[in-house]
Amino acid sequence: MTSLPNFICVGAPKTGTTALHEDLAAHPDVFVTAVKETHFFRLAFDGLPWNGPGTPPPMQVDSLEKYKALFAGVKTETAIGEICPSYFADPRTPGHIHDTLGSIKIIIMLRDPAARAFSQFLHARLIGCEPEPSFLKAIALESERQSAHWGEFWSYLGQSHYAPVLERYFSTFGRENVLVLRHEHYVRERKESLQDVYNFIGVPPDIADQQCMPTRKVNISGVPNNRATALAFRHIEKMAMIGRLLVPTPIRRKVRSLLDRSLTKATMTGEERHYIISRLSDDLTQVEKLTGWDLSDWKVPSQ
Repeated sequence: MTSLPNFICVGAPKTGTTALHEDLAAHPDVFVTAVKETHFFRLAFDGLPWNGPGTPPPMQVDSLEKYKALFAGVKTETAIGEICPSYFADPRTPGHIHDTLGSIKIIIMLRDPAARAFSQFLHARLIGCEPEPSFLKAIALESERQSAHWGEFWSYLGQSHYAPVLERYFSTFGRENVLVLRHEHYVRERKESLQDVYNFIGVPPDIADQQCMPTRKVNISGVPNNRATALAFRHIEKMAMIGRLLVPTPIRRKVRSLLDRSLTKATMTGEERHYIISRLSDDLTQVEKLTGWDLSDWKVPSQ
């Protein structure tokens, strides 16, 4: 009998879900799909719009049969899941997940919304999918791009509106079945955060003791400092697809680490942060009510 997920991390994008995927994959009682971001609950139901520039990510799991095949390797693991940030934004996705899998566990990772939006913008620029060099101009174009069906990949401000997403997943799965994490806490208090995750999905939390310090940073955003690096990142999706078939994981990680180290860090301006936070004021207040968190650090208009 084919196993199917009993937990899914649905995002948000650029909040540390790649690192979480690697942590979960290291737990002996957890099975996660080898490829992060299957996009199944978008592709097989409503599609995943990609009319903007650049190379789309691998999008091949468009049927339940293909989705089940991703979990054919499950052996004795008790927590079975996937991580896919494209499940975060579309309001129809929670219903598709629930109709297919029932009341499973849902994990949501949130990050300072201005930092998250800026990181998403930098990532899009890095891989050649964002033609607009101005962060604020790109945000101003979101409505126009949405009308042209570019997809939420280019919705930098839009995907930082967290309250509607929390409300949808809470109402669909029940508050007790949704774990909401703060990216900042996951970075600073890695052991405690992982223990929370492992307890939530029902596996022994002791391995978190060995994972309390990050071994490497993943999915870093920045600006290429030479043409070769820029070219490599523009074709990173194609390279990754080929690499997964032909190149051992340790070598792939070493190559990606070298590429990441060639990036120059970009910093959001005070004006950019002030604009984002001013647009998200009501949403942040609602997130505080939904989670019980104090988000005063997220509300600071300049840092």
